[in-house]
Amino acid sequence: MRHLALVALALFIAACGSPAPEGSAPARNAAIVAVDAAPGSVAEANWRRFGDNVRTWAPEFTLDLRTGANAGTPAQRIADVQAGKVQVAMLPPESAVALVPELAVLSAPGLFASQDEADYVLDRVLLASFRPLFAAKGLRLLDWIDDDWSDPQAGRVYRSGVIVANKDWYDRLTPHDRDVFTQAYGSAGQARSDSRAAAGAATEADTVGPVSDRGAAGDHAALIGQAGGQSQQIYDRILQGRQDFAAQRGGTR
Repeated sequence: MRHLALVALALFIAACGSPAPEGSAPARNAAIVAVDAAPGSVAEANWRRFGDNVRTWAPEFTLDLRTGANAGTPAQRIADVQAGKVQVAMLPPESAVALVPELAVLSAPGLFASQDEADYVLDRVLLASFRPLFAAKGLRLLDWIDDDWSDPQAGRVYRSGVIVANKDWYDRLTPHDRDVFTQAYGSAGQARSDSRAAAGAATEADTVGPVSDRGAAGDHAALIGQAGGQSQQIYDRILQGRQDFAAQRGGTR
């Protein structure tokens, strides 16, 4: 009996002194988020809302929201989120294109006739289309961000940054928590609206007519060829998405 008691005591001491296993609750429920957001900017307010949403919808999580120099350069953020040192990161358009070249298709002149059309295609079509391409880089594409709608006179070029998560970390989340991090920024809602209002570029869908692709086909083909990869398939899905959007509005594209 004395021998069994000593064994039990030894096992108890070993268990108490052992480090928490990988994937334990404290580690699993902590997330470092690295973003571009100047103090006092709309971007900072949007990211503060992101943090508030996560804390409200998933209160067990502890967030470390890093901005400015603390977030690192875009290249550092890519390396850190791929390595799992950072769980969520914001990448500006240029860095996103360097990582996934097919994103360059979004900058084809005349591709979208309005912000509403672009929003529809980005949210309803392209999130699903681009997620496998980001997954191949070890990332989960969560949402679009910091869209840039150029002067209509210049062909309505559209660029978009992205919010990505480390894929292994994301895959270990519960379905509920995946939805939380996917929806917390709210690019399709308040964040997008606030960013456009701050840029003085309100949605043009009700004031701008469709743009003809005539004369742009050659530019589009050249851009698709330069981007390579699955750019043609992405472009074809964009065209189909535009048709679907027009059909919902009772028109043609």
